[in-house]
Amino acid sequence: MSGKNTKGFTLTELIITVAIIGILSAIVVPMYTNHIRRARRSDAKVALENVRAMEEQFRAERGGYTADTNELLSFGWPDNGAGGAGAYEPGDYSITLVGDASSFTATATPRAGTRQFNTDGGANGWLRIDEDGNKDSGGGPSGTEDLWR
Repeated sequence: MSGKNTKGFTLTELIITVAIIGILSAIVVPMYTNHIRRARRSDAKVALENVRAMEEQFRAERGGYTADTNELLSFGWPDNGAGGAGAYEPGDYSITLVGDASSFTATATPRAGTRQFNTDGGANGWLRIDEDGNKDSGGGPSGTEDLWR
């Protein structure tokens, strides 16, 4: 055999290569998934800050806040195309607004059927902001994670 020109890989080399790829995948995939989850969540954060800005503009002009999204159309709330307020759904989230003339709370929750709903465990991944800029979150996948970070 010393005179033959051998080509190819031995079974040992192939097993070592597959093991190295498996170890790298086990490290990289969770890091990538977490990065994508945080990137999707940034859409909701920006939208909540925009809602707060809309409410502040409304208060400056009309003397109080509102929970009626139709009143926020001229301040940037999405139009449904029929002259009325539509759902505010940035990325994989849905924004809801509650309040009165003296306060409001805007909440972003992952929409069912979206990728974020699946990775954040549904309602556990909500984000919230109020009239004072106080931010709160539902804790995310770990149950204790600050989703605003």
